[in-house]
Amino acid sequence: MASQTDLCLWETNRIAIGYSLLDQLLKDYPITLVKQYRICPGKAFFLLGADTDIVKQIECILKHKECIQYRIITGIHPDVLSVFQQKKIIPKVTHLGIYECTTSVSAFHLANYLAWHHQVDLLHIQIGVGLCGKSIISIAASYTDLKTIENQLSQLYPKDIVSHATISDPAPELLSLL
Repeated sequence: MASQTDLCLWETNRIAIGYSLLDQLLKDYPITLVKQYRICPGKAFFLLGADTDIVKQIECILKHKECIQYRIITGIHPDVLSVFQQKKIIPKVTHLGIYECTTSVSAFHLANYLAWHHQVDLLHIQIGVGLCGKSIISIAASYTDLKTIENQLSQLYPKDIVSHATISDPAPELLSLL
């Protein structure tokens, strides 16, 4: 049975160690480096793609590294990577949801969850834009969906969401900032 491509996201507060680990992984495994960012002073974020079995092997390495925070995403929604690389423009946003996450890793995980489980348009994922590497997700959805998401956040992501807001009829100037 052929395996699917999954993502391994990790961030570290030790940049040199992060690059050293990345070099080791690139040499030892058939992986693709999707993106790398230095976020916030002293942090780096890495996004790797590989077959499921390879990602699971990498997970075993990462879980023993103290300065690494990681998550594996199996079944990445196609919208997640597209809005990460370029902001999605839609003609009219009636209701806007903004979610500030503690890390880049948690932002990707939340965006993937929202894309698969709710009727939303992912607009943008901005990583490492706040203090300590906080990241922001912007979505468009119905008011009802945004309230449902809001009610689920504390249970699903109790430590990952710093703040969130629902904005009805957002100003075009605001949308251009996101």
